[in-house]
Amino acid sequence: MGYRALKQRIELGEAGSGGGSVRKRKRRRSALVMAVACALVAVLAAADYWSNSGRILDGVTVAGADVGGKTPVEARAVVEDLLAERLGEVPVIGGPQDVAVSGAQIGVSYDAAATVDEAYGFGRRGNALERVVDRLRALYGGAQVTPEVEYDRGLVAAQVEALAARMDEEPREATVDVEGAGGVVVGESREGYRVDVPATIVEVERAVGGATGEARIVGEPLEPSVTTAEAERAAEKAERAMDGEAVLSAQEQEWVLSPEEIGAALSFTPEGGEVKVGLDPEALREVLADVYEGLTAEPVEAGYELRGGEIVVTGGEAGREIEEQKLFADLEAGLFEGVRAYEVPVVVSEPELTTAEAEGLKPTQLLGRYRTNYTVVADTGDRVENLRIASGGVNGTFVGPGETFSMNDTVSSLDYNETKVIIDGQETKADGGGLCQVTSTLYMAANYAGLDVTERHPHYAQLPYIRPGLDATVWFGNSQSQALDMKFVNTTDGYVLLREYVADDGFIYAEVYGRPNGTKVEMSSNPTQMNDEQSKWTTRQKITKDGEVVFDGVLHKDTYKPLVDEKGEIIPPPEVPVPPVNP
Repeated sequence: MGYRALKQRIELGEAGSGGGSVRKRKRRRSALVMAVACALVAVLAAADYWSNSGRILDGVTVAGADVGGKTPVEARAVVEDLLAERLGEVPVIGGPQDVAVSGAQIGVSYDAAATVDEAYGFGRRGNALERVVDRLRALYGGAQVTPEVEYDRGLVAAQVEALAARMDEEPREATVDVEGAGGVVVGESREGYRVDVPATIVEVERAVGGATGEARIVGEPLEPSVTTAEAERAAEKAERAMDGEAVLSAQEQEWVLSPEEIGAALSFTPEGGEVKVGLDPEALREVLADVYEGLTAEPVEAGYELRGGEIVVTGGEAGREIEEQKLFADLEAGLFEGVRAYEVPVVVSEPELTTAEAEGLKPTQLLGRYRTNYTVVADTGDRVENLRIASGGVNGTFVGPGETFSMNDTVSSLDYNETKVIIDGQETKADGGGLCQVTSTLYMAANYAGLDVTERHPHYAQLPYIRPGLDATVWFGNSQSQALDMKFVNTTDGYVLLREYVADDGFIYAEVYGRPNGTKVEMSSNPTQMNDEQSKWTTRQKITKDGEVVFDGVLHKDTYKPLVDEKGEIIPPPEVPVPPVNP
């Protein structure tokens, strides 16, 4: 190795040796500083330990009470007094009323000794660094010890719920009323309150667990939707309406409404935070009863009467009625603006059926007629009397265009004699015997008149007074759903007159009169089966209108069972006499 190379290596080696010396010197200085700091901490800790030996560190508090510098015995006395005072009864403030929760009611217990031990150990537990940090916290007032307290959370919830039950109150709305001569009276509003139970439970538990001395009610006031101020504004409007009499006139008549009567007709309706003042229609009608009586007249409907077998139109008359909607609107618009005089609007009310219309709709032609023989049924006279009662209920009935005739509605309320009737094919006695013959006779007259029969029920067994398939039974039943009825609709353009009567020739007659309509009806009824167990019949109808056939087909099919007479003897269908289609 040459001189130059050796010199370079020596120089390089010296340079490296010098850099390492600098780093070593820095580490030695850091270690020295750390050693001095640790020594200082140790000295301070030792000094603090000997200065606070047997005492709680200064700055330590329990539930806000300063126990620093006190011995455990001294601190325990302070803590026991503090917890006894704060947990014996916990004030709950901030709601509509201040209340308190008793510690005994929520099962409170506390351990003062354990709490003081926790306070005494503050700054004395953990490693050296942790103890130093805790002591610094104590020095700056951050050493707060939570007391050892236990309580029953279920009892706390129950107490808060009980407090809420006492404090919760719905707001009271302001009211406006009229008290006769006493004028308008305003009922003042009142704020309500609602406790937030879950949030208040948390607040009470915080206060008890931390022995803070008091808890706060968490809740919200409930404002009334109608305040006293709004009610007073409505009262002012009502007082304007009642400020004097109101005079109503019409047709040279006059009526005076007193302020008290006006007040009785006022209405007060809360709406959108306000009180709407208006007029109550029902109350106003009562107040205006004399006005209605003096100005209202019901129209007389035109009608029909049978006089000596002739149909006579009874004339209709126009009536009068108050234009109520207009009158009420005028009063509501004017009374609150000081208007005191009103003209009552009156209009003519025409009858639904005028004399002219009745003349145009008057039945003038016999549309359909039928008769049945009542002598074929043995009777003591009571049955014939029932025939007269029921047919008398039908006789003279007018049915308007489109109206439905109901046999039950027409004759069910009449008083009948007890006579022979057939129920489920068995002869027995009951009120109303003969009613079905009246019904069957009218049913056939309606068919021949071309009316639309909408309900019809056949009998259980064949009957001697009418051909099978042409009969119709009725039963008033024990309820509307059980009743059997015979109904038809007046499908003509005019009124129809129903006539039915018992004649001395042994027949009961039914007749339907109406406007001429060019309708002709043919009926037929023929058996398709006949034996001792039953008979089956098919009824056909052909309707021709103005020469054109509009219906020709089967009207219905019926099945009849054997008849059992009052002696219990069975009468099979073949043994029952069959009358002709048109007796």
